[in-house]
Amino acid sequence: MDQNVTNFFKINKDIVHNKDMLLAPDDLLNNTETFFKWIRHESKCKSLRLDLNADVSDIKEEIENKTFLAIPHRSHPGWRSITLYGYSSIMTNSHEHYKENGFDFTDFKLDWTDISKFFPKTVAWLKENNPLKEFVRIRFMILDPGGSSSPHKDYPFGQFLCGPINLAITQPKGAEFVLENGGCVPWKEGDFRTMDLGSVHCVRNTGLENRIHMIISPFNDGINDWDIQAKELACQSYLKQFSER
Repeated sequence: MDQNVTNFFKINKDIVHNKDMLLAPDDLLNNTETFFKWIRHESKCKSLRLDLNADVSDIKEEIENKTFLAIPHRSHPGWRSITLYGYSSIMTNSHEHYKENGFDFTDFKLDWTDISKFFPKTVAWLKENNPLKEFVRIRFMILDPGGSSSPHKDYPFGQFLCGPINLAITQPKGAEFVLENGGCVPWKEGDFRTMDLGSVHCVRNTGLENRIHMIISPFNDGINDWDIQAKELACQSYLKQFSER
């Protein structure tokens, strides 16, 4: 495994997760928009588990024998993706990434992709249980045994929680997601979580089974993206998570 990955985990893995998470100021609690903005940028929360109970057994059964459909994602070893909703099943990166590289989206529209027909139970489940009413992309993310991402951050200007939402379909032993100064995210199968992707983070799989998660990316990637019901869920979840620390 890449030495940068090994070093990053050595430095950050044993840090207590969410050790710096702040108590929400009382004057924010009656204003969902203001409270949500504070959670996103100022709470010092490294990952927030949304207060949802998700039975992912049908999704797990449907994906486990179809991981061969996944294609390489970026240049990270052992990291593969299947785009169920977006511009194309083979476009696994962000809209901004393709625009910056000169791609013209004029004749493209967001929709369930051609590959989604192979996942009818998953699509039906998402239509019923997705916490976001509007979204730009939904992907399976598969991390093979021995695979990893490089340490990186997705937002350059400080804390950014409540961007994409991750759903753990499988969480095998040896699969770890670590954040700088944030320790290991305590994933369990069925968890909906949003992480501070403005912090450097890294994922690796030292186990023997595929780690399979799903990522739901909101519209506009951070600007007027979560609808009011999802923001209320985030606020409720934050108060619950803080009280259970």
